[in-house]
Amino acid sequence: MESTHTLDNLKNYHKEAISFFGSELVLLKEAIPKIKNERIAKAGVLLISCGQTGAALLQLASQTDSFTTQSAMLARAFMETITNFCYVGVCDEHEYRAFILHPIYKQYHNIGSFRIEDDLDLYIDNISARKDKQSKFKEIPIVKEALEVFSETKPNLNWTKKTLFQRIEVLEKWGKFMDVFFTINKIQYYSDASEALHGSLYGCTYHVGTFDPEFDFSKKDELEKKLYKDSSCILLHLGMLIHEAFTLISYSDDIKEIWNHSYNNRRQALNLLFHVLEIKNTSKVSQEP
Repeated sequence: MESTHTLDNLKNYHKEAISFFGSELVLLKEAIPKIKNERIAKAGVLLISCGQTGAALLQLASQTDSFTTQSAMLARAFMETITNFCYVGVCDEHEYRAFILHPIYKQYHNIGSFRIEDDLDLYIDNISARKDKQSKFKEIPIVKEALEVFSETKPNLNWTKKTLFQRIEVLEKWGKFMDVFFTINKIQYYSDASEALHGSLYGCTYHVGTFDPEFDFSKKDELEKKLYKDSSCILLHLGMLIHEAFTLISYSDDIKEIWNHSYNNRRQALNLLFHVLEIKNTSKVSQEP
């Protein structure tokens, strides 16, 4: 939809979105050391990864004219990682165990994989040595378990067979998330970001509205306005997902001060999002841990 906001206003909204997302990243950094719940703590590395991806997004956000497509790729990674964190916190034991065992399964196959730095003249000897290492590694009980859950012959299986939508459905059934934010992020960014990630013509041009029937690039400042608007929405949507991670943590660990601060941030960010999108906000977002 064509924006009626001025370019200067969108630039100001973009600054507010950057501030909101940056604030949520700071709160995330503070929350991670407070996680004591064993299951959630083991998934905490996903939040660390989100923090790093978020820092990269902030850097790219300052150059909307150059890196909007790259921001969308990172947004997809951020969104799926934080969705996985929340999913691992509430999924059944079988799925949780698969999450824990998957890196071990990957490690087993990495041990047996040919490396580009291997001496080709000693290819047979290298393969034999790697197979010996694999056999010894396989004797460890948890490695045996990992291979039983996944595969000893197939090296590229995903850690879960559930689609992202199916994982979001599990979050919805838990009943304590604002799961609509996960769904919106999935619908809004995942497919287009995948096109960009895989280098299709659509994916490398969608950010400039080439194939958007509602975008009129002939109007003055319209492309620049679109870039600021899109970047603002990405940051606002992803920042709201950080709050959902805090909600999960809050049910087992004391992060009340962080959660309250984030909740107030999100309320303002949601109002900003509606304003940027020019949507009348007739709903109230309310959630208590």
